[in-house]
Amino acid sequence: MISPTTFEHQIPELMRHFEVTLRSGYNIRQSFAILARDLPEPIAAEAQLISEALEGEAPLLPTLDSWVQRTASRDLDLLVAAIKVQLEVGGNLADKLKFLQQLMAQRQLG
Repeated sequence: MISPTTFEHQIPELMRHFEVTLRSGYNIRQSFAILARDLPEPIAAEAQLISEALEGEAPLLPTLDSWVQRTASRDLDLLVAAIKVQLEVGGNLADKLKFLQQLMAQRQLG
């Protein structure tokens, strides 16, 4: 299990980059490959694991659930919950991620 403190502060940055990839027209699976390439460690390694699992045809939601369990991060749990809500009811995932990353960044500052 990865300690949440090792990348907890990177999660708002992850969401920012994720938002940009989605707004650029990439889907969730493609976005993880880009995140793995563009983000710093240790979160890049985690994104790479997700990308490889999805390329191997692993189902998205169980893969994301295992990511949350592996990292024990409450903020990551919120990210995965936002993805699940978007898949269930629709809407703009990029907007949801932007809102969440702003809340998390404010919480880290305060």
